[in-house]
Amino acid sequence: MEINILEKDPYRITMHIKNIPLHVLNAIRRVSIAEVPTMAVDSVVFTINSSVFYDEYIAHRLGLIPLTSEEAINKYKSPEECREASEKGVFSEDCFAKLDLEGRNESEIGEGKPKVLYSKDLKTSDPDVKPVYDEIPIVVLGPKQEVRLEAYARLGRGKEHAKWSPVSVAAHKYIADIHIDYSRCRAPECKLCVEACPKNILEFKDDRIIVREDKIFDCTLCRECEQLCPYDAIKVYWRKNEYIFTIESTGALSPKRILLEAVKILESKLDEFINELRSKGIVK
Repeated sequence: MEINILEKDPYRITMHIKNIPLHVLNAIRRVSIAEVPTMAVDSVVFTINSSVFYDEYIAHRLGLIPLTSEEAINKYKSPEECREASEKGVFSEDCFAKLDLEGRNESEIGEGKPKVLYSKDLKTSDPDVKPVYDEIPIVVLGPKQEVRLEAYARLGRGKEHAKWSPVSVAAHKYIADIHIDYSRCRAPECKLCVEACPKNILEFKDDRIIVREDKIFDCTLCRECEQLCPYDAIKVYWRKNEYIFTIESTGALSPKRILLEAVKILESKLDEFINELRSKGIVK
């Protein structure tokens, strides 16, 4: 296997991966979306809410705020352990981090301006679990309106609810393999394929049409060039076991951490599957 990093920043990583079967890459992608745990608000207790928004509306918005989870993965109990404790009626402090929100618009009715409470106004009990972004609006308060609440965040997985998914994008892309039959091609008289390509993958050079290798990753395999060529001189395929793989984080975890956790979880699932086969005597 060969991996080359094409793009990397704190929230996004794009890789060119060779010699990897599609089902393996897709398994990593799916685990990244659905199995890697993060913290998110799961329950909210309202003390005061005189705003125009229902409690459920505010609670839903709180749940969708990404929370930092790098340290929380090791600090808090797993979703399965917390669910089991909850079913037994046991409240465990190792399951939850508390975030408080208080705000009041003191302006006079008919004179004052609305007051917006943002994610930065949440006061957390654990510095390792806090909103990733400060300027996410939660609720707008009119004059003399007030909100006071306690929000409890816990570890969860994307398969339970999208708010626990650590990624906003997890996708793989095929890499084009474009073949030009120069015995059929009628360049320079015909340049339809060059003109049709929306990504400028093809260009006319030295009296012939060539594929720009520096732009090949941009090809979307739309096949416009193939369909418009009147001489059937161009064919678009894709490279076998070679892909562009992109992970874009919500900010709860770094892309690197998401990938490492996804591989660990996938490895654990495979070990569990093998052990089950051994217990049934199917394999030794």
